[in-house]
Amino acid sequence: MSIVIAGAAGAAGRSLIAALRARDVDVVALSHSDAGEQRLRDTEATVVRADLAQVAQLREPFAGAEAVHVIPPALHPLEDVLVENAVRAAVAAGVPRFVYHSVMHPHTPVLRNHIRKANAEAAVRDSDLRWTILQPSMFSQVALLMFGGAEGEVTLPFNPEARIAMLDLRDLAEVAARVLTEPGHDYATYELSGPLTSLKEMAVDISAAKGRPLPTRQVPVAAGPLPPVAASNPMAAADMISTFAYYDQYGFRGNPRVLEMLLGRPAATFAEVARRELAAG
Repeated sequence: MSIVIAGAAGAAGRSLIAALRARDVDVVALSHSDAGEQRLRDTEATVVRADLAQVAQLREPFAGAEAVHVIPPALHPLEDVLVENAVRAAVAAGVPRFVYHSVMHPHTPVLRNHIRKANAEAAVRDSDLRWTILQPSMFSQVALLMFGGAEGEVTLPFNPEARIAMLDLRDLAEVAARVLTEPGHDYATYELSGPLTSLKEMAVDISAAKGRPLPTRQVPVAAGPLPPVAASNPMAAADMISTFAYYDQYGFRGNPRVLEMLLGRPAATFAEVARRELAAG
C-alpha cells in the first residue's frame, strides 16, 4: 500500500508517518519548502517536493497512490483553495481514497480560519472521490509548546476556566492510519474531540509533570503566545488572536466518544500527554 501525505512536515504529518510505517505502509511525504524537507529527513517516508498551490506539481506524486491525506498549512489564508487544488489533482490522478484534515466545529462564523476549513470540506464532499473528513480538536502537544512553562511559568491567554477539548497527536495519528488503511470509512465525517480540560487544570498538570509548582501568568488575549507561523505573519496572528478570543468567551467543547470508538480505548488526557512529552524532553 502506498499513501501520500500532503503537508507532511508538521507535527500531525510526522506523527501520521510513524503510525503508517508501523503498519508497513509505504508513505510519500510532500513538502513545499527546504525547512519541511529537513524535518522529514528522520522519517521513513519518501520525501517529494510539491506545493499544494500548484496543481501540476501534485499529479505525479498522487499517481498510483491508494490514498491521499491532506494536511493544509496551519492558518493559511487560502486553505480552501489549496484543498480544492488537492481534490482536482486527486481526481485527475485517479486516487481511490481522499482524507482531509479539517478542524472541530469548522462552521464557526466568527473564526475565519474555521470557515476556510468549512469551505474546503464542501469541496471535498462535492467531489467524486471516496472521502473521509477528520475534525480534530486542539492538540495537547501544541498547547504544551505555546502555554507550557518554557520560561518557568504557564501562560494563560484566555479564560482559565473555559472548557477546552485537548487531543493527543498520537491518538489522531492512530485514527488517521486506521481510516487510511481499513475499509468502512468512506463518506464519513469524524469529530475527533479529546477529553475536556481547562487552562487552569492544564497548569496543574504541567506543574505535576515537571515535578515542581509553576506560577501562572494571565495575559490579554491579544498578547497571547503565538505559534511560529502566526508570529511571522500578521494575518495568521489575527486568526490566532480571534481564536483565543473565541475560547475566552465560549471555550472549545467536544465529546471524545467518537474518538474513543475509533481508537477502541480511552483517549489520552492532557495530563497523560504532559507527563509523557515532558519526560521525553
